[in-house]
Order: sequence, then structure tokens, then C-alpha cells
Amino acid sequence: MPLRSLKPATSRPTELLIGIGFFVAVAACAITAVLIPAAQFELRFFVMGLAGCAYALAAADLWAAAVTGVSAWALATGFLIPPTGELAVTGGPDVIRLIAIVGLSLAGGLYGISRRRTHRDRPAN
Repeated sequence: MPLRSLKPATSRPTELLIGIGFFVAVAACAITAVLIPAAQFELRFFVMGLAGCAYALAAADLWAAAVTGVSAWALATGFLIPPTGELAVTGGPDVIRLIAIVGLSLAGGLYGISRRRTHRDRPAN
């Protein structure tokens, strides 16, 4: 089943949702960098994953969820792990973090789609 068929017919364009998701990831990265100490980088990744999940839940679009998850991971890897400003994939832990953040985002997107479908299919009283 293609991802496009899971999208409700009345939603916003995917391209717009991807752009908004990028800005959500940038804002989450900036807020996380300010509020969470650098030594707790796993907590920083968790917050980025939650931000991607929350956005994907609201967007209810799997493509936007996946791209937002990858953007959140890239921003977290480049700016929230010392040395900051370098996007360097160092191996297994980075791949696990990528899978975790994208997985959280996709889970949020799937839940958002199911919520929209149940609200849409519910009979009006």
C-alpha cells in the first residue's frame, strides 16, 4: 500500500507539511540546545524525537513525518552533540538514533492518520 493512499483527501499538501516540519525541527533543536545541558545528549535526542512525533501527529502525513524525523536527526547530530556544527555519522549509535527518531515520527504520523479517519468516519449527532 503506497504511503500516499494513507493520507486523507482533505489534508494540506505534503510539500507544505514538509517545510513546516523542517522549521519545527529547527525550533526544537534551538530550544533543546538552550534548555538541556550538552552532557545529556541522549536526552536531547529524545526531546527531538518527541518534537518530530508531536508534529507528525498534528500533520497526519507519513512523508512529512519521515522527512521531519530525518531533519530532526540531522540537526540533533550536527548541533546537539559535541563538537557542534559538524554532521559526522560515527557508526552504530548514530544509526540507532536515526531509526529511533524517524520511528517516533512515523508512529506519530500513523496515529494522527488513524485519529483523523476515526473522527471523519464518526457519524454526526
